[in-house]
Amino acid sequence: MSAPPAPIPHDPLATKLSTADDRVRLSHWLPPQEGTVPRIRVGRRWINILWVLPLGFTLGVIAVAVAQGLRELPAVQDFLVRYPGAPPTAPTVTAGFPAWLRIQHFLNFLFMAVSIRAGIQVLADHPRLYWKRDCTPGTEWFRFQKAVPTGRVWTAKDDSVTLPGWLGIPGTRHSIGLARWWHYSFGLLWIVNGVVVYALLFWSGQWVRLVPTTWEVFPNAASTALQYLSLTFPVEESWTRYNSLQQIAYFITVFVAAPVSIVTGFMQGPAISNKLGWFGRMLDRQRARSIHFLAMWWFLLFILVHVTLVFITGARANLNMMFAGVRDTSWSGFAIFIPAMALFAVAWWLASPFTIRYARLVHKIGEAQVSIR
Repeated sequence: MSAPPAPIPHDPLATKLSTADDRVRLSHWLPPQEGTVPRIRVGRRWINILWVLPLGFTLGVIAVAVAQGLRELPAVQDFLVRYPGAPPTAPTVTAGFPAWLRIQHFLNFLFMAVSIRAGIQVLADHPRLYWKRDCTPGTEWFRFQKAVPTGRVWTAKDDSVTLPGWLGIPGTRHSIGLARWWHYSFGLLWIVNGVVVYALLFWSGQWVRLVPTTWEVFPNAASTALQYLSLTFPVEESWTRYNSLQQIAYFITVFVAAPVSIVTGFMQGPAISNKLGWFGRMLDRQRARSIHFLAMWWFLLFILVHVTLVFITGARANLNMMFAGVRDTSWSGFAIFIPAMALFAVAWWLASPFTIRYARLVHKIGEAQVSIR
């Protein structure tokens, strides 16, 4: 007995449809479009943020000279003796850096790096930031796209810009959907990792390394800043406690900037913002985008200063503590650090081409992850 004939589709166009490609076919995508150098609006004037580089260098040189001069003053020398960099009564940690802390330190860096890359790609789809929810052209305070032209229709496709593949994920213009899957997925991993870190910090007593317990932390932080700027570094005690400047910076990063990033991330979702009444109106989507962006810059500044100090204040000893959990002069920290960074570099390099080649897989993994109840 022969099989029954296949049913005839009701829509004659259905016979002409083919299975969609799992890749992003760049030949069928929007053509690349360069943006502009990032600018910040001050009053009515747009300032190129690349001026930060020479200005920052100049101010840094001046600050070093001033700090070295101040250290010659007797009153400042007495101040440094009275406040050496950490309050003598501050509690200390006796366990050093346990394995769970070292692992989660690396995971936090990995998840944050991917999330930031994808977030920049999301921003590139509408490369402007506002403090008001109406988004009227010309009211943005930050942009890396030219001004919205008048006398013609200007859409999101016109506004989106191409990013280098090593920076954004995947870098192609108007690929906000794929970028959001990366941003949401690794943002969720970052949040889960952070919750575990919070719990273990307070369970293990490691929180005393990060949380100030006396007001003396502020003059000691000023003393530490003066010592760093004068290029005479304070005594290294990271194995048992951070100096006051480190402690304040870590406290802001872990207990202020991270929660602010999470809250402003969620408040960009209309389904959440619209249900929160006055809070949703106060922290509307555009204001949340701006604060979220500024929090990202705090993280980038923290990472830059943190990594710089790790290498200029004794790279071998610092890496031993952070990666091997030992306090000695061996090369065990480097033996872990080098392969870890090599793995990170390979993942960073492959993220964009992987996304373009396996776009549907990225979508399915992200959808499965964020749909977990």
